[in-house]
Amino acid sequence: MKLIDELLKNPIKQELAFPEEEYHRRLAEVRSNMEKEEIDVLLVSNTSNIGYLTGYDTTMPSGYTVLIVPRSGELILHCSELEAPCMLLNGWTRNIQVFYWYEAQDTGSDLARILLENGLDGKTIGLEMGYAETFASGAFDTKSYLTLKGKLSNATFTDATTMVMEVRLIKTDKELTYMKQAGEYSWLGLQASLQAIREGVSENEVVAKAYEAIIGAGSELMSIDPMMMSGYRTGYMPHIAYRRKKLEEGDSVYFEFTGTHNRYNAPSMRSAVVGEPSNDVQKLADASIETVNLLLENIKPGRTGHEVAQFAKKGLKSVPEAFFHGAFGYSIGMSFQPTWTENPMYIADGNDRELKQGMTFHLPICIWVPGEYGIGFSESIVVTEKGCECLTPNKNLSLTIAPALAGGGRA
Repeated sequence: MKLIDELLKNPIKQELAFPEEEYHRRLAEVRSNMEKEEIDVLLVSNTSNIGYLTGYDTTMPSGYTVLIVPRSGELILHCSELEAPCMLLNGWTRNIQVFYWYEAQDTGSDLARILLENGLDGKTIGLEMGYAETFASGAFDTKSYLTLKGKLSNATFTDATTMVMEVRLIKTDKELTYMKQAGEYSWLGLQASLQAIREGVSENEVVAKAYEAIIGAGSELMSIDPMMMSGYRTGYMPHIAYRRKKLEEGDSVYFEFTGTHNRYNAPSMRSAVVGEPSNDVQKLADASIETVNLLLENIKPGRTGHEVAQFAKKGLKSVPEAFFHGAFGYSIGMSFQPTWTENPMYIADGNDRELKQGMTFHLPICIWVPGEYGIGFSESIVVTEKGCECLTPNKNLSLTIAPALAGGGRA
C-alpha cells in the first residue's frame, strides 16, 4: 500500500494558514530573485522556508525534506512517505516524491535521480549551503552536496542560503496578526509561571503552569520549549534547561517563552525573585528594563542596527559587572524547532543594515554576573512607519517579588 495513493482517494480538506494566493505571491518573489541571480532551480532544505513557501508543517523538522523550486513550473517535495501527509494536509504542493524512511540511507542519490529526471543537469542549482544565523537549522548536508556534485556533473552549484529568508523579512498584516496572537500566548504562560513562584516549588512545577496556559490558550507545538532557570543557575543563562531544582529564598528566576500561532512566534522574557531582591539583583533588573525601554523608544525605520544599539547601550552602563551577549535584537517570525529566530538581521554594534517597516524583532536583554545571578526582560516588536509597536502585551515590565516562607526559612 502506498500512503499517498490511499490519502488521495478522498478529497483532503487543506488546513492552510494563509490563502493559497499568498503562497504564490511569496514564491513569485523568490523566483524573481532566482532570475536576478541566474539560478535555474533552488533546493530548499530549511524546514521553515519550506513552510513559508508551501504551508508544510511537521513535528519532525530535523528530518530530511527538500523542496525543489524551478524558476518556472511545478514545485516538487522530496521527503519520507511519513512526511507526505504533512504537505497534503497543511500545504498546497501536490508533486511529492517520497522515499521510505527505513531505507533512507542515501537521500542525496534519490534527490539526484529526481533532478536528472527533470532535466536539471547542466543547470545552475542554488543550495542553502550554510546557516543563515547562529541557531538556525536547515543547511544542506555535505554528503548530499558531494553526491549531487558527482551525479550532476554538468550542473553548477551556488550558495542561495538567504534567498527565501530575504523575502521573509518584511511581514504582511496577516503575519503580524499571527505574531500578536503568539504574543498573547507568551504572556499567558509568563503570567501563569510568575504567579506559581514561591519558595519550595520546583522549576518543573512552575514551567508546567506555562505549558498549561500556553497550550490551553491555543498555541501549537512551541519552536523552543519554555526556558526557565533559578538561583545560581541564572548565572549560566540563557540556554540552561529547567530541572528539578526547588526555589529558595533570594533566588532570582528567569523565564523566556513563546507561544506559536500557525508557526509564527513572539517571545518574551520576564524575571522574578523569591523574597526581597538584593541590591545587586535589583540593579540588574533596573538596567535590563531601562535597556528594553530605550530600544522601544529608539527603534525607527531608516536607522541601522548599529545606530539603535548605541542608544540601547546606555541602559547597561550602570552594571559593568554584568555580561551581555551583544545582540539587542534579532529578527523573528515563522519558525520550526529548534529555534524561533529567522533571518540574520541584528540590532548590534557594526550592523549597518537599515531597519524597515514590517521587520520584526525580539529584544532579548538578559544580563548576568557569570556563575552568580542573572536577570532578563524582553519584548517582541514590529518596526512601524514612525517607530515600533510591541507584538507581545508589554505588561508588568518590572521585577516580580514572589513569596518566601514565613520567617524567611528555606524549603
